[in-house]
Amino acid sequence: MPSKKETSSKSSISNNKDSKKSGSNSKNNSKQVITMALPYANGPLHIGHLLGFIQADIYSRYLKLKNQDAIFVCASDMHGTPITINAKKNNQTPINYANKYYKEHQIDFKKFQVEFDNFHKTHSKENKELSLVFFNTLKKQQLIYTKTIEQLYDKKAKQFLPDRFVKGECPKCNEKDQYGDNCEKCGTTYEPTDLKNPYSTITNTKPVLKETTHYYFKLSKFQKKLDKYINSKKADLQKEVKHFAENWVKEGLNDWCISRDDPYFGFEIPGSKQETGAKKYLYVWLDAPIGYISSTKNYCDKQKDNQSWQDYWQNNNTNPIHFIGKDIMYFHLLFWPAMLGEMNINLPKVNVNGFITVDGQKMSKSRGTFFTASDFHNKYGSDQLRFYFASHSDKSIKDINLSLNDFQAVSNNVLLASLGNFCYRTLSFTAKHTKTSKLPAPANKSEEKQINKQVKSLIKEIDTAYNSNNLKQATNKIIQISDLGNVYFQNAAPWKEKTLTKETLEKLSFTTNLAKTLAILIKPILPNLSKKIETTLNLKSQTWNELNTQIKNVNIKQPEKLLTKIEIKENKLANEAEENQFPVEIKAGQIIKVNDHKAADKLYILKVDFKTEQRQIIAGIKEKYTKKELLNKKALFITNLEPAKIRGETSNGMTLVAENKETKDFQLLELPKDTKLGTIATFNSNKKDSKMNQINFKTWQKLKLTIKDKKITYEGQVLKLNKKEVVINAKDGARIR
Repeated sequence: MPSKKETSSKSSISNNKDSKKSGSNSKNNSKQVITMALPYANGPLHIGHLLGFIQADIYSRYLKLKNQDAIFVCASDMHGTPITINAKKNNQTPINYANKYYKEHQIDFKKFQVEFDNFHKTHSKENKELSLVFFNTLKKQQLIYTKTIEQLYDKKAKQFLPDRFVKGECPKCNEKDQYGDNCEKCGTTYEPTDLKNPYSTITNTKPVLKETTHYYFKLSKFQKKLDKYINSKKADLQKEVKHFAENWVKEGLNDWCISRDDPYFGFEIPGSKQETGAKKYLYVWLDAPIGYISSTKNYCDKQKDNQSWQDYWQNNNTNPIHFIGKDIMYFHLLFWPAMLGEMNINLPKVNVNGFITVDGQKMSKSRGTFFTASDFHNKYGSDQLRFYFASHSDKSIKDINLSLNDFQAVSNNVLLASLGNFCYRTLSFTAKHTKTSKLPAPANKSEEKQINKQVKSLIKEIDTAYNSNNLKQATNKIIQISDLGNVYFQNAAPWKEKTLTKETLEKLSFTTNLAKTLAILIKPILPNLSKKIETTLNLKSQTWNELNTQIKNVNIKQPEKLLTKIEIKENKLANEAEENQFPVEIKAGQIIKVNDHKAADKLYILKVDFKTEQRQIIAGIKEKYTKKELLNKKALFITNLEPAKIRGETSNGMTLVAENKETKDFQLLELPKDTKLGTIATFNSNKKDSKMNQINFKTWQKLKLTIKDKKITYEGQVLKLNKKEVVINAKDGARIR
């Protein structure tokens, strides 16, 4: 371990441009750092997250296969408002809550063979140290200043509302229920005060404007520099990405607020109370990308060769390369390079990926098309998904559709039938029929020479494809080689001979060498498969250089099963069952407050406790119940209904009643006093209590829930709470509304 003195010195950043590491003129001696957008430690990974990580891992493995000095670093993004909110809901401290997912994510990455050289966390001493170095250095350069602004304030909660504590309509595209920092639909970033019809996510009340002082970064100063960077070879941007970035710059850049008010989980800015009148914290989007560098520092500090993070980030020969999703382009193409340039750190190359849809639609729990990384691995393993993602990844940022039928076809009819079949078939036959005898030199007649010529040409194309992150082209060319092998082996037909001739053994040697070649070429995508083939051939781990060598005089082992056939029939049925499930989330809640709606005589404003959260719900039950009758009652409520404005007040749910069709009389769906709050009622006892997608009111109206034998029924099923049937003392035929 380095001494304290060494560790401290490795955190310094020189702003003298002549002081960059000169490195070596040889590309072989240059150092390359690869990063992937930091996973937010706020929930489990799903297959959509995996796309970028698998792409980045493939590129990292490719560089290492070519003996380049490259490291793949990442970290858990642990700061910010969402973690603060969810930690509170789960009665945990933010750090304990985030650490849970820090550990879980690493387990999932290993399942899918995503191999980091270092996986750190943003809530670390290295990241705090470097983040404050960035802040103080940029402040000394007069690129950070304070400004008093009006910010949204929740009078009821008695606090300012950071971006994730406020929702409203996007100021650009008018999409509803967008957070106060950026729109998930159109990608625009903005200030919380720009939102239309904002409301507090804490109390569901309309916030007011109140003065506060914050720190700002002078992004507006970097218009020309960023335009130059965006159009440079250094950035190496995809066409669509460059187009987005150019438009953002043309529209004009606003200075960036880089601080947040207390309470906030993040790094406190030293001296902020004296400068602004209150404690301020670094905004998560300032310290999160610095996590790339702090993870590199953490890696270097653990090495024994005295290398430093500057060797990777201030090296004249190379630039960092970031793999990111298209939803965070704005931060990585504007704020981040603007800061890096002023810190004398190399500006990054950026590779952007799209999102994942399943069967043509956004992933959905109610439709059974939402897969966590762990669930998908348990069903199908990792090799097939890595290959599927690679086979659909080109230079485009279009979304990739994971069709389960297509996934099965690609896995079984392409990967297994071509690559897997050729390698297993030729190696298994050769091992069985040569046993202890050693293979001769491979056949090298006109047919073999022609195939070798084709393979050599394809290898060049594969190399270029890997280098440019066009994985779709790389997989296509690799499959072309295995197809050549299958045709050759079939024509050789060694199984027709009782005793193998020397010529046939030479042909088997040729196919064995072809399998070795494929093991090298596929290694970045399918490291497990590659290792199985190397083990069969009694070879150490092969590199790109071994593509030029031939193996002979080797004893081949009987190979283990290389790939597994994908069967999705059972999963399809499960999905169909999920689609037919009741799409509404019904929860047990307790009414803890009842107020009159000032703008509607027949409405109450209820405050309902669901144990992990409290919600405001507007209910039209005033003509039936008094405030006193409702207070402290436990009942059933819809909790995944889209928020709605009702006479100026926001309703975040719906009160359920049983209505007699003849008399139009109704009654609350009351529950026993001992009912546990937050319990989900369901028509399917096997259904997990997981968060469901929001629905609109029209969807609810189409569903027909009725009372039969004092039980709530839907399509012949009975509503249950903790596996017990819900009993309502209402007349048969009463409609639930």
